[in-house]
Amino acid sequence: MDRSRSRSSPPPADIIGTQNRFDELCDEIASAGIVAFDTEFVSESYYKPKLCLVQLATPQGAYLVDPLAVPDLSQWWSLMADNETTIVVHGGREEIRFCQRFAGTMPRRLIDVQVAEGLLSRGYPLAYKNIVNKVLGKTVGSHETRSDWERRPLATKQLEYAVEDVDFLLEIWSRQEHALEKQGRIDWAYAEFERLIDTVQQEQDREGWRRLSGVQKFTAKEQVVARALYEWRDRTAEMHDRPARVLFRDDMLLELVKRQPKSVHEMNLTRGMQRRDYQSHAEEIIDVIRDAQSLSTDKWPQSGSNRSSPPLDDVLSKLLSLALANRCADMNLSMSLVGTMSDIDELIRWHVLDGQKGSLPKLMDGWRAEVCGDLLTDLLDGKVSLRVSNPRSDAPLRFDRRSD
Repeated sequence: MDRSRSRSSPPPADIIGTQNRFDELCDEIASAGIVAFDTEFVSESYYKPKLCLVQLATPQGAYLVDPLAVPDLSQWWSLMADNETTIVVHGGREEIRFCQRFAGTMPRRLIDVQVAEGLLSRGYPLAYKNIVNKVLGKTVGSHETRSDWERRPLATKQLEYAVEDVDFLLEIWSRQEHALEKQGRIDWAYAEFERLIDTVQQEQDREGWRRLSGVQKFTAKEQVVARALYEWRDRTAEMHDRPARVLFRDDMLLELVKRQPKSVHEMNLTRGMQRRDYQSHAEEIIDVIRDAQSLSTDKWPQSGSNRSSPPLDDVLSKLLSLALANRCADMNLSMSLVGTMSDIDELIRWHVLDGQKGSLPKLMDGWRAEVCGDLLTDLLDGKVSLRVSNPRSDAPLRFDRRSD
């Protein structure tokens, strides 16, 4: 493994565990105006992920911070959320969530090299080690993903792994930025970074119970119970600092929504409800169901849509998917970043069923409209035909526009 560095980094075992040294590092970051950022955390034992290690890298070096030893990290969260400091991450959804949680706001100048690579190649989402190898031709380890980051002291191999997670991010972004500018896609990248932040924020703002698998198929009467049980579970999990799905599994919650038992005896007829930890909450659960059933209809959850959506023609979805895949291959873009089958269905509904009314679908908005919007809608309107042009090509289809 090549561990040579062009800049001065602390030895892997150097970990910041005092407030003074941490504050000095934050001053260095503020002066640099750019920093690579990653975290290690434990999520399987707590209501919210427990931050166990912070990795930061400036042009001067890479640093590890022990959040279990440094009493106040607020200066860092302020930097992450300000308008002057550029934060470079890889697959940074959890880092965005930490910022929202501890700074009370979202980051404003965030770069995600995983997203950037999806605009430069057909690989998305690429693991960090693959991006390092692809962009820099270097090899990094990936053997500590199951480490216990809460246990102290951390082992040397853990610290080495943690340093590597940020040690190459600034150089990767520098090369990606140059390539994006050369291809005229730098604006696409910044728009996509903002979309990532907005998506994470919407996940936090959205009513969590609506993300339960299959809940949208429930009747309104069932949904009111699903909402009540979900909110009870969330409150109880927070009180006991346990993961909500560990406290009470999704499948058990949904089964009780379907059955809506009126007593503990009825509830215990459900297989799996006999667990001791479930039984300790049995009376509460019945009370929650009973209270939800007694709510007047004006307090029931509102439907996420004002109308039911009729099923789409599967042929149209597949046709547009082929067209999108071919266009992405031709432009060396990752289709999984540009759009999913759900995005294609959204476009078909908007263009065919809704008469192009309402908000623009994702594939017709911003840089995606430039990539594929007109092509897909013209296909739907019969203005474009497609044929196989070169079966050996990565983009074997050719689109012919009608002349009339």
